[in-house]
Amino acid sequence: MSDKPATAPMTRAETIALVLLTLSQLALFLIPVIVLGQAIGWPASLRLPANQALPLVAANPIAIQIGYWGYLLTAIAMVPFGIALRRFAMAHGAGGMLADTMAAFAIAAGILKTLGIVRWLTTMPMLADLYVATSDTAIRSIIEINYMTLNAYAGGVGELLGVQLVSGLWLILLGLVFRKLGMRINAMISVALGIAFALTALRTMVPALNALNATVPPFALAWLVALAVTFWRKV
Repeated sequence: MSDKPATAPMTRAETIALVLLTLSQLALFLIPVIVLGQAIGWPASLRLPANQALPLVAANPIAIQIGYWGYLLTAIAMVPFGIALRRFAMAHGAGGMLADTMAAFAIAAGILKTLGIVRWLTTMPMLADLYVATSDTAIRSIIEINYMTLNAYAGGVGELLGVQLVSGLWLILLGLVFRKLGMRINAMISVALGIAFALTALRTMVPALNALNATVPPFALAWLVALAVTFWRKV
C-alpha cells in the first residue's frame, strides 16, 4: 500500500476521543500502580519466589481483582488507541503502510499484554488459595512449581513481548509517523522510549538492562500527558 493524501479531516469529537484514549492509558495504569503497589508491592512482587508471592495474593483478593482489572483495561484500550492514532495520521496526510503497521503493532501489544494479565484474574488467585489452604509440603511444592512455570510463560508473553518488545517497536513506528507529520519533538521522544522498551526485552541476554524496568515507565507516563496536550491543541 502506498502513502495516500490526507483523507477527511478529524472531527472535534474524534480528536477529543483521541485525547481521552491517550489519557486512559495513564489513568488506567495508575490503578495497578496504586492499588497493587500498596497491597503487594507491585511490580516488585512479580519477582518474588512462589512461597512469598502466593500468600500475598491470597491475602489481598480484592486488591488483586481491582488492580489487575485496571491493568487489563489498559491493555484492551491499546486496540482503539492504535486505531485512533492511525486515523490521526491519515487525517493529517501520513496514512499508508507506516500508519497501518503502527496500528497493527499497537493492537498486537494490547493482545499480548491481555494474555499475560489474565492469569492474575483467574489462575494465580486459585493457586494462591490452594497454597494457603494446605500445610502439606509436597502439595505446596507442586503448587509452587505450577506458579513459577505459569508466571515465567505468561510473564514472557505479557511483559517481555507485549509490554517491552512489541510496545517498543510500536513506539518507534509511532515516532516515525510523528516525524512524517512534522511533530519532531514527539517523534524523538517516541523513538527514544521505543528503543528503551525494546532494549528492556533483551534483559534475558543482558541482565543489566533490568534497570530500565524502573526508569522507563515514569518517562512513558509523562510522555502520555504531553501527547494528550499535543492532541488537545488540535481540537
